[in-house]
Amino acid sequence: MLINCQLLAGEKMEHLQEAHMGVEGSEIAYVGDGFVSGAEDLRDLLAVPGLVNAHTHIGDSFAKDACTGLRVHEAVGKNGRKWKLYETGGREEIIAAMRDSAIDMLSSGITAYADFREGGHEGLKDLRTATKDLPIRTVALGRDLGGRLEDCQGLGLNLYQIDQIPKDRKDLRDILIAVHAGEGACEVEAALKASPDIIVHYTTGTEEDIRKTTRKKISVVVCPRSNASLKAGFPPVRKLLDAGVNVALGTDNVMINSPDMWREMEFLYKASQLFEGLTPLEVFKAASINGGRAFRTNSGVLKKGRTADITFLDINAPNMRGCRDIHAGLVTRCHAGNVKKTMIEGRVIDKGLVHIY
Repeated sequence: MLINCQLLAGEKMEHLQEAHMGVEGSEIAYVGDGFVSGAEDLRDLLAVPGLVNAHTHIGDSFAKDACTGLRVHEAVGKNGRKWKLYETGGREEIIAAMRDSAIDMLSSGITAYADFREGGHEGLKDLRTATKDLPIRTVALGRDLGGRLEDCQGLGLNLYQIDQIPKDRKDLRDILIAVHAGEGACEVEAALKASPDIIVHYTTGTEEDIRKTTRKKISVVVCPRSNASLKAGFPPVRKLLDAGVNVALGTDNVMINSPDMWREMEFLYKASQLFEGLTPLEVFKAASINGGRAFRTNSGVLKKGRTADITFLDINAPNMRGCRDIHAGLVTRCHAGNVKKTMIEGRVIDKGLVHIY
């Protein structure tokens, strides 16, 4: 497949206003300057890396806004309201709601997401059922699995569950270990002792924690809208990036937030200006290439050899027309309505998310 379009090229996300891109199988074969003959004409659209939602709990989708006004431990802590809601939620209701959220993410240009799935092996089975035949790529992280990790990509744990991390990790190979930590004092310090691949939240991380995170090459996933809603603070993203930490972005519990990465990017960018501000490009990378790096998806960037997970946006729509800084426009103005086509692993998905052609 050969396409003429505008695009954000490579890891620097350079805006090429006249470009072409070749896709062979599931990968990007090449990216070049200028339009070429014989290509599909999408020159009015901007190709960007498919968004990677680096932290979700889509199992909570059956109880949207059920924790309004609560603090983090009241809502989702060990004895939080979330778990009482799960006791009354029906399996079919939970599966249907998870499917709704997966479709919602697809329709907004998210091509991959990482989900912390509750409920052991049955919970992972329900997630597979919910997303069956949907082309979105799921990184399923389980818990309470009794040491059997064959039906997931890794563990997604609360801090009080880190004893579930196998003592001997030599045989884990590609299995990811991700831990919630940093919404309470000293939590990041405790998580670092377990040397996970990923720490989620990190709002209470100290400068010493950041040094250790950098040294251990641990990725951090921040969820600023959730942290704000649950009164859990704001993550030190500027300090993490300056220290060389790979920082990705996620939307967290659907009970708390919509799984909308456009809203998440805008909030992160604007809230960061109250502290040591981030650039729009840094925020967009957190929503794309950095998430791909954290979860080893080979996606999140438009360059040769990378997975063809691509979102095509109408940047001539009324909300984007006249934008003088494309990265700022994407982060602060773009929304799901600008998504006109989505490509996942080289397959183009129509806006209805039903027909694959």
